[in-house]
Amino acid sequence: MENHRRIIAIGLWLALSLSANATEQPKGPVVLDGPSIIKIFDGKAVSGVYSDGTPVKEIYKVGGGIDYWDSFRSTTGSWSVVNNLLCTFYIDGEMSGGCFRVEQVNANCFDYFALASSTEEALTPSDKPRYTARAHIEGAPDTCPDELSV
Repeated sequence: MENHRRIIAIGLWLALSLSANATEQPKGPVVLDGPSIIKIFDGKAVSGVYSDGTPVKEIYKVGGGIDYWDSFRSTTGSWSVVNNLLCTFYIDGEMSGGCFRVEQVNANCFDYFALASSTEEALTPSDKPRYTARAHIEGAPDTCPDELSV
C-alpha cells in the first residue's frame, strides 16, 4: 500500500510540474541576445523574404564573413553582433547593411527588425524597430508561417 501511495504522489508531483513548466513557456516571439544569435547563425545559411516579398539568402560564415543574394544583386561583406543586434555590412556600394533585432518566432523561423545603420548607432539603437524580413535556417525544416504577420 505504501508503494501505491508513493507512485500516486510521484505521479501527481510530475503532472503538476509538467503543467507548471508548460505555463512558464514564453508565448510569441523571443528576442535573441548576442550569444544566442551567434549560436544559431554562425556558420549557417538562411533563406527568407523581405517585407516587400523579395526572396533573400545569406550565409553567415564562421569568422564573420557573409555572402548575400537577392533577386537584384549578390555581394559579400561581414557580420557581427553589437549590443545584442545582428549587424551585416556589405562591400556593394548600393547596399550598405545595418543592425537588426532578431526575434525567434518558433523553432526555425526568425524575424529581423532594422534598428541601426551602423555599428556606432547600434550602441544606442532606436526604440522604434522597422520590420525587415523573415528567414529560416537552411538544412532544417522551415517552420515559418506562409503569411508574413508580424
